[in-house]
Amino acid sequence: MTTSTSASPRITTRSAMRLARRLPINLLLIVLSIAMIYPIVIIVITAFKPNLEVLTNPTGLPQAPTFDNFVTSWQDAGFANLFFNSVLLTVVSMTVATFVAALASYAIVRQATRIGSGVYLLLAAGIFLPMQLALVPQFRVVRDLGLINNYAGVILIYIAGALPFGVFLMAAFMRQVPKEIVEAAVIDGAGYFTLFRRIFLPLARPAIATFWVLQGVGIWNDYLVPQLLLTDPSKRTLTTGVLYFKAQYLADWGNIMAAVLIMSLPILLLFVFAQRFFVSGLYAGAVK
Repeated sequence: MTTSTSASPRITTRSAMRLARRLPINLLLIVLSIAMIYPIVIIVITAFKPNLEVLTNPTGLPQAPTFDNFVTSWQDAGFANLFFNSVLLTVVSMTVATFVAALASYAIVRQATRIGSGVYLLLAAGIFLPMQLALVPQFRVVRDLGLINNYAGVILIYIAGALPFGVFLMAAFMRQVPKEIVEAAVIDGAGYFTLFRRIFLPLARPAIATFWVLQGVGIWNDYLVPQLLLTDPSKRTLTTGVLYFKAQYLADWGNIMAAVLIMSLPILLLFVFAQRFFVSGLYAGAVK
């Protein structure tokens, strides 16, 4: 009885010391979380306010919530067309980039030679190249191909920009596929591309989900490339369209925040659905 009684204060003391050590970190995380969430909350509540209420009560909850701002953004400002253009560019670019990056990663992993390692390092080096630095030569290539004001030119630039990270991530993940599984499949008669289709590609789903979240967000939010290459107003994306929409509704913050919320929702949904793969994909290649 004496032993258990004396052990209990020790456990309590250890727990208190552990909580005390974690308290500064937890407080810092809480403050950072509030700082990140606060602008999102302001965007949401402002999107449901009439403009007069935004000016008189900018940070309070809407007294008379309205969906008129969303109707104005979607119909009057032509956000339906802008939304379709952004979805088209993002989905096509990421689909092609995912397929090409997966094939390149598979070839690098299966052909473990000096040439394969050199190709891998060359592709991975593109991660450290800022997109803005390569924009001038890319613009010249697209212009010489006659793809200015054409979706194909924008898609080619997005694919080229996404491939280095895609190869780096998927190759690191495919290297973790156990050799025993590959050898068993080869014994069963699986060919080169059958291995890719039935073993390597399905097992690389966390890396692919991570690739879509990180690179897809960058493509969806990109402003510079569509602004430079798509001069036709009917081919604008959401990012470029919001700028012109803001210039048109300069002081109407309800409409502007509704437009921003429409632009942000697909990315939030993508992250929610890909979250369970996203975390494991981030750790790809971290543990051998």
